[in-house]
Amino acid sequence: MKNKEIADKFTEIAHLLEIKGENSFKIRSYQKAAETIEALDHDIKDDYLSGNLEELDGIGKNIAAKISEYLIGGKITKLEDLRKEVPRGLLEMLKVQGLGPAKIRLIYEKLGVKTMRGLDIAARRGELAALPGMGEKSAANILRGLEIANRMDGRLLISTAENMAEDFLAVIRKSCDEALACGSLRRGCETIGDIDLLAVSEKPEKTIDSFVKIPGVEKVIASGSSKASVFTSGNVQIDLRVVPEKSCGAAMLYFTGSKEHNIALRKRALDKGYTLNEYALSDQKSGKYIAGKTEKDVYKRLGLDYIPPELRENRGEIERSALGDLPSLIEAEDIKGDLHLHSVYSDGSVEIRALASRASELGYGWIAVCDHSMSLTIARGLSINNLMKKKKEIDSLNKTSRVKILFGAEVDILPDGKLDYPDKVLRELDVCLGAVHAAFNQSTEVLNKRIMRAMDNPYLDVLAHPTARLIGKRPELPLDMEKVTEKAADKNIILEVNAFPDRRDLKEDHIRMALAKGVMLSLGTDSHALRHMDNMRYGLMNLRRAGCEKKDVLNTRTAPALLKIISARRKKAGG
Repeated sequence: MKNKEIADKFTEIAHLLEIKGENSFKIRSYQKAAETIEALDHDIKDDYLSGNLEELDGIGKNIAAKISEYLIGGKITKLEDLRKEVPRGLLEMLKVQGLGPAKIRLIYEKLGVKTMRGLDIAARRGELAALPGMGEKSAANILRGLEIANRMDGRLLISTAENMAEDFLAVIRKSCDEALACGSLRRGCETIGDIDLLAVSEKPEKTIDSFVKIPGVEKVIASGSSKASVFTSGNVQIDLRVVPEKSCGAAMLYFTGSKEHNIALRKRALDKGYTLNEYALSDQKSGKYIAGKTEKDVYKRLGLDYIPPELRENRGEIERSALGDLPSLIEAEDIKGDLHLHSVYSDGSVEIRALASRASELGYGWIAVCDHSMSLTIARGLSINNLMKKKKEIDSLNKTSRVKILFGAEVDILPDGKLDYPDKVLRELDVCLGAVHAAFNQSTEVLNKRIMRAMDNPYLDVLAHPTARLIGKRPELPLDMEKVTEKAADKNIILEVNAFPDRRDLKEDHIRMALAKGVMLSLGTDSHALRHMDNMRYGLMNLRRAGCEKKDVLNTRTAPALLKIISARRKKAGG
């Protein structure tokens, strides 16, 4: 049967017409035809052969001719012509939840965006929110839909999974005592497969019933008295488990994982005469309940200090916990500022004054506004004159601002390793971030020489998103990170942990490498819109998973202390 094929072709025609801005009557005629054909309980070819096509609901002479054309020749000329007129990438954007043809046309006409990659860049920069009739909420929904459409090997960025989980939890919490996300989401992993939710209730059936009826559930895989699994739009699986209060801690441990951590814990429990599962820590012989209400209770009974979720990967954390030697992980409250923000001076969507105001709301004492340098024209990089104009505005704002605004720049590391501003300009900066934004295809040898040369410049303070990766979109640069971290240690250069959810660069393995060499780290949200400043937690996750403490991170210093560190490193480097 060709019904589905033909219906899909007419749906595509309708979408392309709407993207072009054609009249609604013509668009609706193709939509109606698609609905009719897909709903048929017989092969449409029978209607064609019997000459009855125009007797079908919504099928007129024009539509019938196109059905005949497809059945005879396997194509529809109207569709072929439309595909030539409309950039293919615009149709691909229809995969993005929350983005219909009308919005696609608006984005194309106002921003010139015609690819999924271009849409991603516009969303990251905050350009979508500024469009008429859009706003922050619509832009955020489109970004989330974009990330779902671009799932990596069936996995989601943690930011997307976190937002989906919170939508479900908001409903679940109305019918239970407590609810939270567990699994790799709670451990702060970069990408998430299935989403695991846990609820505490003495009436689990009520919670399960509310869960399977949440808008967005497309298919219920299983539903029992205390657990259920569903598929949402975008084919994301979400699992819910409901337990009584006395099992809350044991269940949190079990469903947070990791699998390897849980296996090691169960072995330790057996060695001590206990059994451990998702319900409780129990006496092995009598089955008597020992602990399970809280995670701390279970760890304590096993002779362990509490192990934060980010460390539960069976990488020695259990042994260190037994010795009382776990690191005192950096906390959100330790962060005093954001070292990587973009403003309207380059490709950001926010005035510097507004960035400072938001920073004050977040409890920060300082921010660094680091717009792109002149060679990155795609990001409206600043000429030297515009950079100095920005400096004057910052100097003026600092006279009244409650938040200290640092004059910074994200300076391109050019293909030959030179920095994109001359030294006489770089020395004017409070902080200089250096980053690779082009010539990604250089060999490992050339890239290493390029980075090493840049790090020899005394005014390069921070190496930003060092490997230039975009998770699921662009692989990390093939750098020798051992040599990069050694050079950073030698030159007292700070390595950035970029908090943007699809960067999280440095990744945790490289952070551990840097810590082992005594390299200081920094955090930057790489914000291009106000809402991006809330992404700091994703950088914190990488730091915590790598075992970072407060002392390891530049952002835990006050502005005077930070500037003193930068001044000292420049002086030592000969600047």
